[in-house]
Amino acid sequence: MDENILREIGLTENESKVYLALLKLKKGTKTSIVREAKVLSSKVYEILDRLIQKGLVAYFIENGVKNFVPVPPNSIELIFEEKMKNLEKRKLVLRDYVEKHLAKSADFSTDAQLFKGWNGLQQVLMIICDDLKSKETYYVLGLNATEDIEQGFLYIPKVAKKFDEKKIIRKIILNPSGKETMLKYLKEYGNKKLWNARYFPSIGPLEIGMSNNYVVLNLLEKEPIAILIKNKRIRDSFLHYFNTIWKLGKKLNLR
Repeated sequence: MDENILREIGLTENESKVYLALLKLKKGTKTSIVREAKVLSSKVYEILDRLIQKGLVAYFIENGVKNFVPVPPNSIELIFEEKMKNLEKRKLVLRDYVEKHLAKSADFSTDAQLFKGWNGLQQVLMIICDDLKSKETYYVLGLNATEDIEQGFLYIPKVAKKFDEKKIIRKIILNPSGKETMLKYLKEYGNKKLWNARYFPSIGPLEIGMSNNYVVLNLLEKEPIAILIKNKRIRDSFLHYFNTIWKLGKKLNLR
C-alpha cells in the first residue's frame, strides 16, 4: 500500500510506517516492528500509543511481552468517514464564503468571462446548472459534436449527471450532422426523458446555451472555448431567437 493514502487520512509518516509494518507482520513486538518499519526504537511506543488511540492497533501480553496487532478495517472506514465529513463541512464553508464575496461584486453580473479547455467547460456548465432550479429548462441552440468526441464523452457526462439529479430539462436544436453523436451519447449516458431535441440545417459551429440568467457561447474545438455572459436582456434575446428556430426545426426521435 502507498504510504500517501494513510497520510491523506491524517496519519503521520512514522504512524504510516508502523501501521504498514504491522499489517505485514500480522503480529509484532517492539523489536520486530522497529526492524520492519525502520523507525527509532525510542519513539516506537509513542507511535504505537497514537495508533491505539486512533483505533488502528491493539495489543496483548504474551509471556510477559507486549505484542501489537492491527485491528480489522472498520476503524479505517470510520477515519475515512470522519475525514469526508470534515471535508464536506469545509467545502460548504468555502462555497458560502465565495458566493457571498462574488455577490458583492457589481461587475460580476455584467462581465463576460472566458473559459478554455475541458476543465473550463466543466466549470461553465456547473455555473449553468447552479443557475437552474429543479425541473427548469436549459436551452441549447446549435448543439454540435466536438472535434474530440472521446474527450467530450469523458468530461461532459460528469456534469450531465448533476443536471439529471436536478431533473433539468435539456431542450436542444442541433445540426443534422450531429444526430448520430447525440443518439450515441444518450444511449450510453443520458436520461432520455429529460431531453427534447429538434434539428435544423445551417446551424453553425457555435453552440449557444441559455439558463435563467446566463448565456454561454461554446466553440467545441479540440480545445474548447466558452464565453459566459450574465445579462438577462442578452439571454432573453437569444431565447427569442431559439424559440423561432425551434418552431421551424424537425423533431428528433430520442426514444
